[in-house]
Amino acid sequence: MKTAFATLFAALCTLPLMAGAAEHHVVIDGMKFTPQVVQVRKGDTIVWENRDMFVHNVTAAGVKSGDLQPGKTWRWVVPAKMSFDYLCTLHPVMKGRVEVK
Repeated sequence: MKTAFATLFAALCTLPLMAGAAEHHVVIDGMKFTPQVVQVRKGDTIVWENRDMFVHNVTAAGVKSGDLQPGKTWRWVVPAKMSFDYLCTLHPVMKGRVEVK
């Protein structure tokens, strides 16, 4: 009984840590980012997935995915409370925004 209680207590203590960071998904398709604006918190992960038939990238000051071939993804952990606009440098009409709360 003591062991079960200790295990339950330890699990409950780690819940706030596990609930802290979230994962957000941005789909690249039809020459656009969806959603165009993603709202995140420091420590969250954003995953961009290229479902388009063309190569794209995610580029902003200090944020560079490199070329994402069709079917590929890129993960980025938000390091600070900094909102910014980004674009695909291969197709500059493709723009998005990361808003950090």
